[in-house]
Amino acid sequence: MQISDRVHLIPAEASLYTGPFPPNVWLVVDSGEAVLVDSGFAEEQAIAARLNYIGGLDGVRLKEIVLTHHHFDHSSGADTIRRSTGATLALHEDEEDFIKNPRDDAPDDMVIPDGEKELAEAAKGWREEARKAIPNRLLRDGDAIGVGSATLRVMHTPGHTLGSLCLYLDEEDAVFTGDTVLGRGTVAINPPPYGNMGSYLESLTKLEASGAELICPGHGPTVEEPAQKVRELIAHRHDRETQIVERVQAGRNTVGQLLKDIYPEVDRRLHSFATSQLLAHLHKLQDENLLELSGKGRETAIALK
Repeated sequence: MQISDRVHLIPAEASLYTGPFPPNVWLVVDSGEAVLVDSGFAEEQAIAARLNYIGGLDGVRLKEIVLTHHHFDHSSGADTIRRSTGATLALHEDEEDFIKNPRDDAPDDMVIPDGEKELAEAAKGWREEARKAIPNRLLRDGDAIGVGSATLRVMHTPGHTLGSLCLYLDEEDAVFTGDTVLGRGTVAINPPPYGNMGSYLESLTKLEASGAELICPGHGPTVEEPAQKVRELIAHRHDRETQIVERVQAGRNTVGQLLKDIYPEVDRRLHSFATSQLLAHLHKLQDENLLELSGKGRETAIALK
């Protein structure tokens, strides 16, 4: 689906995907060249649909695939598309290690309900494919990627992951945000070493100041009032932080206690995500020397300074 002179949205649904919005795969086209922003899932039919879409654009050559971050819903199709097209693959230099050296204690990137054996097996395969997305080159903040006569500028926007990036299309004042900003709702931020809440808020401030007129997100619909959307996200995180501090001051001294207080209605299957959100906020407060943490997970103890 073409949404502007240069920007196309390619369907990237996977048959087993459980989220409200499947990942978006974006294609930037100018003067016979194209850059793919994220790759979507490594599911055969979905990849075939993406390749058919690109192949159906007369006289267009895919020169590069740029990953906004390493999570498998955005990266697991990259190697297959690279091998099928001859395109190069790029991501931010701070993300490379998460591709090459995945950690056993890494937080889940997808909710898999108990008993969903087919989905669990598919997710295992997606993770394995994501590990093949070894970049041909590494990107840094401020790098320029030429697409015909157009320019994509790299914005390092850590937070959701440490090497998350956004791409700013100069000619259209459009920004491709991956999971840094979603079309609807808020994104999960994990605690260090996988994410960083303080860095995330700085990244949002950077996006607010970018002057973008359109957000092309990693999930969900486009956002036509970027500055307002980003301000809402910043306010939400500050409100949540205030809520956490007030609960700790009232005597809640473990993450488990905060989980019951702040997320009482959350489905138990999402408790791991909610716990990570709390820990991300708490680590930010610890970095600011406002409290001290000890222990792990829901048993993490919290002491005010």
